[in-house]
Amino acid sequence: MERRLWYIKNAALFSWLQEEELQRLASRSEMVACKKNTTFYFTHEQSDSIYLVKQGRVKLTRTSAEGREVILDILAPGEIFGELAVTGEEIRTHSAVAVDDAMVCIITRQEFEDLLKRHPEALRVLKLVGLRRRELEMRLEDLIYQPVANRLVLTLLWQALRHGTRQAGSSISLPLSQKDLAHLVGASREVVADQIGEFKKDGLLETGYRSLRLTNPKGLMHTLTTEIEFDVSKLLNIEASKP
Repeated sequence: MERRLWYIKNAALFSWLQEEELQRLASRSEMVACKKNTTFYFTHEQSDSIYLVKQGRVKLTRTSAEGREVILDILAPGEIFGELAVTGEEIRTHSAVAVDDAMVCIITRQEFEDLLKRHPEALRVLKLVGLRRRELEMRLEDLIYQPVANRLVLTLLWQALRHGTRQAGSSISLPLSQKDLAHLVGASREVVADQIGEFKKDGLLETGYRSLRLTNPKGLMHTLTTEIEFDVSKLLNIEASKP
C-alpha cells in the first residue's frame, strides 16, 4: 500500500487531499502490472475506473473512419487517464493501451465519486479533468484541420514539452518511435518519415533508435504555415534529467 500511497500523493489530481483521505484512497485502489500492448479499456466500453500510471507509458487511441489507429496522447508515470468518467462520461470515447511494460493504479469511479461527495470543495479536480478533455478536443481539431507538416511540428513540440529531456544547448531528446509519431500525427509512416527527412536536412532535428532529438525547437516552430499559439520558451525550461 505504501507504493500506491506515494504515487497517489504525487498525482496532481489528488494533490489537494489530506493524509487521511490519501490513505483511504490508497487502501481502496488496486495496483496492476501488465505487459506491453495490454489494453486497459476499449472504445465504447463502460467508463467505470480511473487509472494512474506508475511505470511505463500508456497511449490513448481512436480508430479513424479509414481503420487507421490515431494516438490522441501518450502518458508517462504520474499522469492520469480514464478520468473523464467523473464528468459524466458513461461510455469510453477512446481506448487505452500500454506502450511499454507498465504498472498502473486503478481507482473505481464509485470510490472517486464518493470522495467528491465528501469534499464538495474539490472543484479544482473537475477543472483539471476539464482541461484534459479540452486537450483531447484540440488534438482532434489539429488532426482534422491542420496539414501534415503542421501536425508533425505541433506533435513534436507538445510531446517534447511533456516528455522531453534537455540536452546540450537548446536541444531536447524525445523517446518516441517514428511509428508512434505517425499515429500521433494521424498520417502514414512514409509521409511522416519524408517530412522528418526534410527537417533533418534543415538541421531542425536528429533521429536515433526509437527516439528523436529536437536540435532547433524555435526553428521547428517557424516552419508552421498557420498562426498557432505555442510558447516555445517553455521548452527551454525542461529539466536536464528526469527520474
